[in-house]
Amino acid sequence: MNSLRHTSNALRCLAFTFASASLSLTVSGQNDLMLQGIIDFTVPSGGSDGKAIHLVASNDIADLSVYGIGVANNGGGTDGQEYTFPAMAVAAGDDIFVARSLDAMSSYFLADCFASFEHALDANSSISQNGDDAIELFFNDAVIETFGDIDTDGTGEEWDYVDSWAYKVEGAWTYGGTNCTDGTTNTFESNCPYPLCEIPADIPGCMDETAFNYNSNATVDDGSCEAVLTGCMDFDADNYNEDANTACAECCEFLGCTDETALNYDDEANSDDASCIFDASELSNALMLQGIIDFTVPSGGSDGKALHFVASNDIADLSIFGVGVANNGGGTDGEEYSFPEMAVSAGDDILLARTPEVMESYLATSCFGSFEHVLTANADISQNGDDAIELFEIGIVIETFGDADVDGSGEAWEYLDSWAYKVGGIWTYGGVNCTDGTETIADASCVYPICGGCTDPFYQNYDSMASADDGSCAGLVVFGCTYEAATNYNAMATHDDGSCEIETGAACLGDLDDDGLIATPDLLTFLSVFGLSCD
Repeated sequence: MNSLRHTSNALRCLAFTFASASLSLTVSGQNDLMLQGIIDFTVPSGGSDGKAIHLVASNDIADLSVYGIGVANNGGGTDGQEYTFPAMAVAAGDDIFVARSLDAMSSYFLADCFASFEHALDANSSISQNGDDAIELFFNDAVIETFGDIDTDGTGEEWDYVDSWAYKVEGAWTYGGTNCTDGTTNTFESNCPYPLCEIPADIPGCMDETAFNYNSNATVDDGSCEAVLTGCMDFDADNYNEDANTACAECCEFLGCTDETALNYDDEANSDDASCIFDASELSNALMLQGIIDFTVPSGGSDGKALHFVASNDIADLSIFGVGVANNGGGTDGEEYSFPEMAVSAGDDILLARTPEVMESYLATSCFGSFEHVLTANADISQNGDDAIELFEIGIVIETFGDADVDGSGEAWEYLDSWAYKVGGIWTYGGVNCTDGTETIADASCVYPICGGCTDPFYQNYDSMASADDGSCAGLVVFGCTYEAATNYNAMATHDDGSCEIETGAACLGDLDDDGLIATPDLLTFLSVFGLSCD
């Protein structure tokens, strides 16, 4: 009995010891790697090359791949583990550097400082912190340390590190100061050298306090000083100065119409460029709506949606025009599609289609070829047969189909699964649902007008470009002799078939002087009367 009790106690003790050991190992694993620095440098190569994470191993780690990093962007909460370390061993005290561009960072830190990192690893694109993003360190998929607040955008917060760094000193985070690396080529040119780096005895840099790139840490002037050049540094401004290195105060110019009563008033313009338009008639109005299309095509979806335009005059640059779809009577959505820069000629038909290849199949190649220009539309060309369409020129509405403030369902201008087409300036309609269940427009009860025509070659108005017969065939083709002086002249013939027969009194056709020979005198006789009227 005592033997059994002792055995049971021994087993419980062993289990407790094993559990304690496991707990100790888990806790130890959780604390074996720590965040040391969060980096968002402005480096000469720009982009994301200056983004990195600095970590320190507090104990030996046999397999670093049990750890990972996540960036919680813009205070939107955790994004989970986005980067996983490779399987490798590190020793206690090792500095580990995970960077988007090791080459850029090596250059920025300079060789001696960069050599302080025992391990330099390439980061993936998820290491994307912008100086206002929290960082999470993971162990076995669980968060073990957080820098910042994952639910807060760090802009303006005490832990903001935009174009700078955050660095842990004796467990407390310290900061370089926002934007402190701007305009620098290495960390020692900045007024915030990265703390890991030992400041060298001689620091080259610009020592002129009036220069744009003055380096307060420099001890040796390297002749790199740049003069301060003030100018507009807003790339979108009309007077953007690519050479400026210092932004001016309110000097940027945005040209446009500043008259609030004008049709093209630009609320973002601060300098009037005399472009104000007060009457749409001042515009070219060189493009017109011709057809609104909402076909039911075999492939379904939005493949059957298109808009048909006609150029009324030559247009040197079509990009001044655009179109918008006013969905469900909700009022204008403004210009949603802008035409590309291209020239078109007067009379050109332009098809703007969601899926041109589907339209080519549905309309048939012959009809599709009637369009001089076929363009691919964006997703905003989304009319559902009850939506108004607005045509714009330089942002001003010059034509509207339907009513932007009315849902077209049941209205006279409804074109659901059908089309609307302008004839002589008047809109005509195919009839709602007239393309349902069709494979091509030829199967529909409402042939699109530009595609319809006489398809019977035995009629005088035969149209080789027509893809569907619209019942317009008229005037049968009659072949025969159409020369009235011929003996077999056919007054009913519409097409000469080369069968005409002509009688002549001359025994030898061509012997005009009746000397029995066809020679030069006959030619001279012919030329003497050539061109005269027989009347």
